[in-house]
Amino acid sequence: MSRKQFRPLAALSLILMLILPFGRVAAQSADEYFRNKTIRVVIPTAAGGDRSLYALPFIAYFGRHIPGNPTVVPEFMPGAGGAVAMNYLYNVARPDGLTMVTPLAPVVVAQATGDESVKYDVSKMNWIGRTVDATRVFFIWNTVSVRTIDDLRNRQVLVGSTGHSSETFIDPAIMNYTLGTKFKIVSGYKGVVDVDLAAERGETEGSFTTWDDVENNHPEWLRDKKITVLFQIALTKKVEEIPLLADFATTPQARSVIEFMSSSSQMGQAFVGPPNVPPDVVNTLRDSFDATMKDPEFLATMKKGNLEVNPMNGADLTSLVAKTIGAPKAVIDGYQAAVAAQ
Repeated sequence: MSRKQFRPLAALSLILMLILPFGRVAAQSADEYFRNKTIRVVIPTAAGGDRSLYALPFIAYFGRHIPGNPTVVPEFMPGAGGAVAMNYLYNVARPDGLTMVTPLAPVVVAQATGDESVKYDVSKMNWIGRTVDATRVFFIWNTVSVRTIDDLRNRQVLVGSTGHSSETFIDPAIMNYTLGTKFKIVSGYKGVVDVDLAAERGETEGSFTTWDDVENNHPEWLRDKKITVLFQIALTKKVEEIPLLADFATTPQARSVIEFMSSSSQMGQAFVGPPNVPPDVVNTLRDSFDATMKDPEFLATMKKGNLEVNPMNGADLTSLVAKTIGAPKAVIDGYQAAVAAQ
């Protein structure tokens, strides 16, 4: 081969190395790449609660659908309303497809609004899929004389929170600003489980949580009428007889801010990888996620646990993320003002 023939080939090889991240990995088959590997799924809460409730069955079946059948294990990383786990994924985790996070729902809204705990960029991450939406609710303990929104405007109600970037803080803060309620927020709880149980112990008077958490972890609270669920925080009703929070808004601006906050419910139980993961690896993980959502054994396990499956694929989830962080400035300003006022 002449020197002139060699130069174009060498240049082509260099270009391929530059445009294909992890050139050696890209040359491997998916089976070879994932075989004998371990994938960590980081859960940004303490053990227990609806995040674990949904993540753990998924983890048990996900590896079966990934070529090479890697081991998939959970890792709990609570803190800052889920920001600790997302910051770790973005800044520390290797971009090899072997680390994922199932983020708390408000992580996208937190970035859109410039929350100081955010050291990540959701637009650069690789969204794999969502197992189910996460309709939020507020319940009041039955010993507390509150049954309506007007009651919440007329007396202080104590609620717990895991941190400022958590929906357990954001939801009551937005309500205080837009609807004139009088929630007093006590931060410092380790996880949503602790926030819910604080109401049962009498440390607080109610809790912002998910419908699935109440229905699956504490069905006796509903059955024995120990709590009253006052409203749902979502864009559409999951439980027909419970009103949507946005319906209590008295101005268009208040409704827009509440609906922006409520959009987090669509994120639900999502799974995301770090930036710069090779596209072939991302596509394999997405295909494996979609296959898991159709696995009869997985679906039977979820049904047995009374757990809903309402999946969204990685591409649609990516579009949802882009739409949320692209919300109008007036809405974001109103949202920020509400949180800052607390």
